[in-house]
Amino acid sequence: MGDVTPLGIYYIDPDGNTWDLNDMSMTNGYACAGIAGIEGLPTALQVIPMLDGTAYANLVLPQPGAIALAIGVGYPASDSQDDYYDILDRLTRAFFNRRNGLPAPGYIQVQRPDGSTRQIPVYCTSGMNTPDVGLFSCLYSFTLQTPDPYWSDLAANNLVYSLNNATGILPVLPVAITGGTILGDAVITNQGNSQAWPIWNITGPGTPTIKNLTTGRQWALNTSIPAGQVVQVTTKPGTQYAVNLTTSANVWDQLVLSTLRDLWSLMAGDNRINITMAGSTVNTSISVTWTNRWLRA
Repeated sequence: MGDVTPLGIYYIDPDGNTWDLNDMSMTNGYACAGIAGIEGLPTALQVIPMLDGTAYANLVLPQPGAIALAIGVGYPASDSQDDYYDILDRLTRAFFNRRNGLPAPGYIQVQRPDGSTRQIPVYCTSGMNTPDVGLFSCLYSFTLQTPDPYWSDLAANNLVYSLNNATGILPVLPVAITGGTILGDAVITNQGNSQAWPIWNITGPGTPTIKNLTTGRQWALNTSIPAGQVVQVTTKPGTQYAVNLTTSANVWDQLVLSTLRDLWSLMAGDNRINITMAGSTVNTSISVTWTNRWLRA
């Protein structure tokens, strides 16, 4: 086995400050002493009892989880007792997840040996009242709740579908819009190992129908988007909306859906999609943005 690179652990507090918890020399006066709960996500199983004594698995749902984070605090490089207590004050503030009277998450970020970083939102539910271990040191043992059980990449992915002069054969990217339709299908690859929820920005003119041929789901608008105006459709459950960004008008009632699930997600791996844009011109474009999500850090 070659050199082993430890995971990098960071905390982004609700004020946007980054706490680098990796310096075991304690130059900053604090470091991560241990972390657990980043290895996967809990699930809930719903079953239907059968007459033969077995059970039929009806539903498997991911559940919000918990992360245990231990942070050791000692004297900083300044060797000042006042600076030591300043760190304690700032650390307590950093894990107090309330700002302006509202819940305000922090984020645990984990950097992998390959340099990629994944993050998850957290709320501290216990550990801020940890007593000092001694005159010059303290060990905080935080319990952090994760309302979204999935980890996500820091950077989003973006593809733009626009006019291409090629005809007859679908180019790789961008996908051609011509003659009122998109020529054939395209593939969006979700590199995460969980479903991801795309955000669509559609610049008119045209009336879009957007299909995920892999999952068999589709959604559409029943009203043409005027030239130059942009409609944004967000698909994530709990935050789904459709709005005309140009006019700030809510266009949810223009969506054509059988169920809310028709605002489809990207499955892990390749998703074969088809976009039809009736009435499109050279000024029409469609962009899709999504963030890879993961089952563990």
